[in-house]
Amino acid sequence: MSTGGPGRPSRPRKPRPPSTADRASAVVRNRAVRGITYWLVVTVGVLLLALWIVSGPVCGISDVTVDGYTGPDTAAVQETAELVAGTGSMVRVPVGDMRRALTRFPGIIDVKVTRDWPRSITVDVTMGEPVAILAVDSGGRYLISPSGQLMGRADATAGLPVIRVKALPPGGVLAAPGERAALLFIGWLPPEVAGRLRNLRYSDGRLFAALANSLELRIGAPGQLAEKAQALAAVLSQADPAVLARAAYLDISNPRRPMLGSKVVRTIEGADGTSTTGGTDTTGGTDTTGGSDTTG
Repeated sequence: MSTGGPGRPSRPRKPRPPSTADRASAVVRNRAVRGITYWLVVTVGVLLLALWIVSGPVCGISDVTVDGYTGPDTAAVQETAELVAGTGSMVRVPVGDMRRALTRFPGIIDVKVTRDWPRSITVDVTMGEPVAILAVDSGGRYLISPSGQLMGRADATAGLPVIRVKALPPGGVLAAPGERAALLFIGWLPPEVAGRLRNLRYSDGRLFAALANSLELRIGAPGQLAEKAQALAAVLSQADPAVLARAAYLDISNPRRPMLGSKVVRTIEGADGTSTTGGTDTTGGTDTTGGSDTTG
């Protein structure tokens, strides 16, 4: 029999109670959610524990040994290495930070870090061999590494080329263009030729030097340095020693035509008829490639 006639609303149906299957499905879903939540908490806990082990005191670096350093800053290098090591662990050794920190010290060009389990590391320092001496006008002579770093005070008897500057470079590194050009020129020379350079300097956009026999060397603008180095080595090995001894200067500013300037002694006659000898003049230039030229 219908619950409602025309124009009368029907009665709402009562909700059907959940069946046994529905209840079992809900229980399974709740267990799954609780299981997933449990394993997420366990996974996060394990990751946090692993992070604490890796970066915490369990795997911390407790001892740092520095080998190979021969400069004057032994205590500072050791202290710096220990401070940097304290930022890492045996699992994550801060090798890059160690290299950047220690290569700031004069003379150190590279480092290698080795683990000594369980909680020690050894930092092997590579020192650069000096390639020149930096002579400062205000006083002081310093060894220079191939990268231009100052490596401590130089022995006065060291047989190395000498670069002269007005003041110590900022940060203890040759960085000005003229200073870098002087260092680069030395690098192109054979060691036996480079060792004869004295007072290599940069002035008014040009490089100048003196050789061990007091012969003035005019290198010119800081370009074609490899070719100029070859020209200098060729002249010193092929020119007659007697010609070199009489010369006042060697101009290699044009490396294809190196020029030797001769010493000319002028006689100056006074008003009373007496004569005196003037100083050295370099009015004549001889092309060492075979020709001649007047350089004025």
